[in-house]
Amino acid sequence: MAKRFGVVYTEVIQDPELSLRAKGLYALLCTFANKSRECYPAISTLAKLSDVSKRTVERTIKELEEKNYVRKTGKVFRLI
Repeated sequence: MAKRFGVVYTEVIQDPELSLRAKGLYALLCTFANKSRECYPAISTLAKLSDVSKRTVERTIKELEEKNYVRKTGKVFRLI
């Protein structure tokens, strides 16, 4: 199995107003992102990998959107 990684911007990780859960979800999204910083994992996949409910993932995505770290259009996530 190929090893995967994601580029996580310091601005996001060091944001004191962002919850630790949001930072973790952002890092997880980064592992799915392509060179254009876009990805499209299912909410259920993110929930399973994070060991939380789908509703928790949805609330956390909303937190990231409010801080403009993530834009979600349909099923596509665009990361800063």
